[in-house]
Amino acid sequence: MLNNYEDILNWTKENDIMILDRGFRDSLGVLKALGIDTAMPSFLGKNRRQFDAYDANRSRFVTKLRWVVEGVNARLKRFRWFSQTIQNSSLPSVPDFMAIVAALNNCFHVPMVVASPEDDDIVRRMNQLLSKSNILQERLIQDNLQRHNVWRFIDIDNLFEPFPVLSLDDIRSITLGVYQLKRARSYAEEHSDCTELTDPDLDFPIEACTEHGAEDIIRLRFRSAHKSCTYHTYIQFDSTQVIAWYCTCIPGPRTVGCCSHIAAAIWFLGYERYQSTTNRQPSSTNTTNIQYADNISDFEPSSDEEDNSYIYTSE
Repeated sequence: MLNNYEDILNWTKENDIMILDRGFRDSLGVLKALGIDTAMPSFLGKNRRQFDAYDANRSRFVTKLRWVVEGVNARLKRFRWFSQTIQNSSLPSVPDFMAIVAALNNCFHVPMVVASPEDDDIVRRMNQLLSKSNILQERLIQDNLQRHNVWRFIDIDNLFEPFPVLSLDDIRSITLGVYQLKRARSYAEEHSDCTELTDPDLDFPIEACTEHGAEDIIRLRFRSAHKSCTYHTYIQFDSTQVIAWYCTCIPGPRTVGCCSHIAAAIWFLGYERYQSTTNRQPSSTNTTNIQYADNISDFEPSSDEEDNSYIYTSE
């Protein structure tokens, strides 16, 4: 870019913002020197275990846009030649091969992005939530409710109030995307150690808070999908709505959407257990599913709630 190879700087216009993943972190100085604004997921500082709400929200803004690039890459890599290491001797042929593959994708694939009547509302809500703090996290800290002796396991039918019955649209208004919902089943199956999620005798471990005035908060323990650790997921609710949420995973404090652990809990408690039949989807199929961006309209190849060394932070 410094040499403006093939007039690459002419591709940018005034006020453009380059949406980057963390792999471009060493290029930020060059881009700034060229007067190009950038946006990149936040980095977890030294000795920090998770993002604060604002950093987690900003990262979600980036991944909400950046997934399109990763989705296109996933489509290109369906072609075997592009899914392997390309030898230097083949580099002169790359532009021609890329043009052929792009033409095939454009001709025979569904569009990567399709406008939705809900898009403007989602953008408006995300902007409203960007600077919003996580009120449940603040309450847990202020009232010292994260200590283990104020929680006890409880049967799902004996909650202080019934968990609200939700539609998928209701849940999408919380997640502000579908990626978290795509992962909800696998997390719920692992949490319950069962694939029959509509079984009335299913054991779905939930903890209720025993502190007076905090009976409307529940806690669930989800195992990490990438590390040998457990995250605590907290949800505050009444019989009509989910009020607030917080998780101890890396992006758990975010208020722009939620992580996959929170989504899994809300999806099961408010929706799936009320369905008459279970859509069987063993957790082992999820790896195959996320390879194809046209099957997942909010594709993100990894999750920031799990491991900060991953390029992306989402869930």
